[in-house]
Amino acid sequence: MAVTELRVPFATLLKIALALLLVVCVVKLWPVVLMIVIAVLLAVMLDPLVRWLEAHRVRRGFGITVVAILVFGFLFFFLAVVVPIMSKQVVELSRDLPKVAERLGRQFPPAQAALGSLRGAHFPEGPQLQAWLTRGFAAGMVAVEALTAVIFVLVVAIYLLIEGQRAFEWLITFAEPRNRRKLERTAHEIAGVILAYMRGQVITCFLCGGWAYLVLTLCRVPAALALAVIAFVADLVPVVGTIVMTLPAVLLALLVGPLQALLVAGGYLLYHLVESYVIIPRVYGSQMRLSTLTVLLAVAAGGTLQGALGAVLILPFVAAYPIVERIWLREQLPDDAVARHDAMASE
Repeated sequence: MAVTELRVPFATLLKIALALLLVVCVVKLWPVVLMIVIAVLLAVMLDPLVRWLEAHRVRRGFGITVVAILVFGFLFFFLAVVVPIMSKQVVELSRDLPKVAERLGRQFPPAQAALGSLRGAHFPEGPQLQAWLTRGFAAGMVAVEALTAVIFVLVVAIYLLIEGQRAFEWLITFAEPRNRRKLERTAHEIAGVILAYMRGQVITCFLCGGWAYLVLTLCRVPAALALAVIAFVADLVPVVGTIVMTLPAVLLALLVGPLQALLVAGGYLLYHLVESYVIIPRVYGSQMRLSTLTVLLAVAAGGTLQGALGAVLILPFVAAYPIVERIWLREQLPDDAVARHDAMASE
């Protein structure tokens, strides 16, 4: 009986060890990796603004400084102006929580059972007060961590504007010479998809938040600014975000009256119809062609893996897959698929 001797070269073992080490590092540093991914998306979105300033005879360094001032200025405006107003509205609403629950129960009888516990709500005392303070401290720590993460992402995005091109060229040198052109082409085309996605998200989120604030203010709905911010954030998530932003707005509109609740629901629905069939096709263009089924599956997968943030971030990567397929798998694709990819790329 022949004996087969299996020999594994040391170089192969070393590659396996390095691959396992890389996987462990990615798992351990996943929050940092996620923040870097968001910073890359922001840098791709901000780079055209820097290039526009360069085209108008502004040095790149000064242009990046202007963009950084605008970005951090917007963050400061949100923290110094919007957040205090939101907090005031939420505190006023929570102070009258029992009355709010009673009125909502009268206006919307099916919700009486769920709102029953809120009617007897009162300011906590003793151990309950200590528990509330502990929760408030924990929430404050989460808020500080979130703000730190936001500032870190913005700083990394600014540095990517400064050194991103050189870093990419350095990384390209590690690839085989025959693949470098493919990598450059892939990165260039994916950057176009990311730019279309980020630009579209910014425009639609501001339009959604502004429209929601206008409708809620005209209908005199309490906590209008807080609900508008919820609409701004929820608009990032397709389909599911529409439900998340509409439900609390309609419930609070019931405090004013059934007619106002109907107007708020109609206003939200009208906006999303306009956004889906008018705004999105014009803003995103042909670079973000995703069917509704693809969006739903991608959002479900991203949400399962990384929550709401994963549901938001997965869409540009799904939209970029045809680019990878066309450039790297062209020889394995049938002729009709190649022709279809080429037609989409030329549009």
